[in-house]
Amino acid sequence: MNARIIHSTEELDEVLQSCKAKPISEPTPGGNFYHIMSQQFTFPDGSIVTREFVEKRKATVVVPIMEDGSYVFVVQPISLSREGVLMQFPAGYVEKDESGEQGGLRELAEETGYTTDEPLTYVGDFYQDPGCIKQTVDIYIARNCQRTTEQSLDKDEYIIPVEIPKDVVVTLIDKGYIRDANTFIALQKSLLA
Repeated sequence: MNARIIHSTEELDEVLQSCKAKPISEPTPGGNFYHIMSQQFTFPDGSIVTREFVEKRKATVVVPIMEDGSYVFVVQPISLSREGVLMQFPAGYVEKDESGEQGGLRELAEETGYTTDEPLTYVGDFYQDPGCIKQTVDIYIARNCQRTTEQSLDKDEYIIPVEIPKDVVVTLIDKGYIRDANTFIALQKSLLA
């Protein structure tokens, strides 16, 4: 799918509306992608608590920035979000034989068709939800991105890449377009880098 070049939040609203996920069943128990684990801990006062957490692979998020300073986002159905759709940066799980940078480059190309000839810049990591997820998420900036290939999406992915000028991007958090922790934190890090 070719990237949509977005010049206003009205155009962005149209893309978001066209990409919503809608539930067709009730939640059921499962666990083939994540595993729910339980573990006991002692606190300094000697009390023992049991905590449940999600076990998953290491993840990475990439902030793609084009030569003209525009940012590349992905719009995709996010079934469990209240909105049914979110605008995010390319992200995903790192494979066993990959570094965080290699996983980020792979996810960038697969989800958007964009690549860069420059090494990614590592700008830190963070916990998505330290109360229930042990793994951190690495953040990388990909500069001078350009579209060089077609998307190569997994069978359960539907993604629309969008290019948004920096002057519009800086308004997206305050206007409520950026709603997930990965994108919020990665965008803030990229603006400070």
